[in-house]
Amino acid sequence: MRFALIAATLTAAAATPLVLAAAGPQMSGEQFLSAVRCTAYEDVIRPQTDLGELKMRLNSEARRQPAETAGRAQAEVDAIVRQAAASRTAPERDALRQARANACAGAALMAVDAQAGGAV
Repeated sequence: MRFALIAATLTAAAATPLVLAAAGPQMSGEQFLSAVRCTAYEDVIRPQTDLGELKMRLNSEARRQPAETAGRAQAEVDAIVRQAAASRTAPERDALRQARANACAGAALMAVDAQAGGAV
């Protein structure tokens, strides 16, 4: 259920006319980074979840984003993977789950705002 919500949210955030998709990024830099964070946390917390299509979309979007934004996204993914690898105690794992909840809530809020036509 949560994966379906996340996938729907991230798909909604990426929804723009096809003409614009060919010309440039489908997401703002912050929307992209938020989606990347959420996906990275989901991947390390629930490795059994199939995120292949979502990762493929984000990788495609990364090629449309400015190099600085794509580099920042990769650095954040690396940091999340390191954080997950170092999380050995229950409080550390709880902190990781809380960080995931915060990251995915941010992605959901941005998607709702984008659908409403508001500024991000």
